Amino acid sequence: MNPTAQRIIDACEDVFDDNSEDCNKFAKAVATKFSVTLTGNADAIVDQIQGDGWTSLANGVEAKAKADDGWLVVGGLKGTDQNPPNANGHVVIVVSGPLAQAKYPTAYWGQLGGSGEKNKTVNFAWRQADRDKVIYAARSISP
Repeated sequence: MNPTAQRIIDACEDVFDDNSEDCNKFAKAVATKFSVTLTGNADAIVDQIQGDGWTSLANGVEAKAKADDGWLVVGGLKGTDQNPPNANGHVVIVVSGPLAQAKYPTAYWGQLGGSGEKNKTVNFAWRQADRDKVIYAARSISP
């Protein structure tokens, strides 16, 4: 495994227990480990990863490839883009690992009012109606 990809997994493990009850808090804690600033709630983070400094990815297959290469990869979906619409969006940190159903990458995430998940594929992070609409973006980090 790429050493930087392993560092991202290690960072997810390191911050999980203290941030598992909120997806945006978890994503921000992981990003901070790599000097990347994410701000606001999940909807705001989805906006940020579509902006400057981030590389848009077409789908979960590309997200897995970038995570395998040691890039910081965030997946997200705004609350208003979910079916049915939700007051809260959701974000995950994609990590190096297997794809489920040849399209859903492995990730870690917090969950508002819950306990999040470690090292599970993103098809478990969203409902079936939403999981194919997730926006993925990557950012190169120092090795």
